[in-house]
Amino acid sequence: MSPISDFVLIDRINQCPKLASLSSISKTLNSLLVAEDSLMSQIAEVIRLDPSLTTRVLDLVNSVFFGTNSEENISGVEEASIFLGLNRIKELLSTTPIIEEISNLGSTGPKNFSWDNFWRHSIGTAILTREILAIAKHRVEMEADYIAGLLHNLGIIIQAITFPDELEQIHSKTYEDLNALIATEEDIIGWNHAKTGAYYLWNHHISEDIVEAVNFHNEPEKSTIDPKLCSAVYLANILTRQLGLKGIEKMKDEQDTNIVRTAAWAVLFPKETEEQRNENKLLIDASMNRLKEISKHIL
Repeated sequence: MSPISDFVLIDRINQCPKLASLSSISKTLNSLLVAEDSLMSQIAEVIRLDPSLTTRVLDLVNSVFFGTNSEENISGVEEASIFLGLNRIKELLSTTPIIEEISNLGSTGPKNFSWDNFWRHSIGTAILTREILAIAKHRVEMEADYIAGLLHNLGIIIQAITFPDELEQIHSKTYEDLNALIATEEDIIGWNHAKTGAYYLWNHHISEDIVEAVNFHNEPEKSTIDPKLCSAVYLANILTRQLGLKGIEKMKDEQDTNIVRTAAWAVLFPKETEEQRNENKLLIDASMNRLKEISKHIL
């Protein structure tokens, strides 16, 4: 069977609904978060208006990751917001509407996929992308690290909407490695999931650093806009899968990947001494251990 033509691919992807959450995520709460004189009570009041965000705030603050060493769970939104802090609230603010909106889009796709596993992998990758860049002391703007990690596999959702039968065929078997999966995507659909997701985001005017990170999250060496962001998503994707948060892709064991020897590591930590390398690896291992503890709480 020949791959689908670019014309048909582009036409079908263009027909996918635009995600309002990508361009306008709770403007009221965002304005409160950046205001110097914001009171946590005001932020909590806005959060209470969104039942889904309220649930995520309370679930996260009572998870193992944020264990309060108390036998009683925190049940108040204001107390939970104070405990989490503004940065973590921003992460939840970025995550909640995107997940819900994309999940609704994907509800018409194949029913036999574990979309919960898909989102656990995506959120895990988002968390590790941010922590890896923090360790590398590389700053990005407007939550680009978290959103790039969260959306790196968006193309799979778009494939589920536009080519559900082909997607089922692609994911009906286990692959030797990622390259084999990508080759099959390109043979059957014409585009791999990274290119599909990147085109969708580009078509909806998402910032170019996020588009590039999605496009090259499996090939960070091709990055020209923000190589460190691409490299962080690449490593976070691998590490999240090593923790067992593998999404819907079925590939053989990836435990043998030594991230320290990858080109992505060299981009993130250039000219490091052996002592610095060991310290950076320990910090990333600590981030992975924290993620392992909260993996059952992130959905």
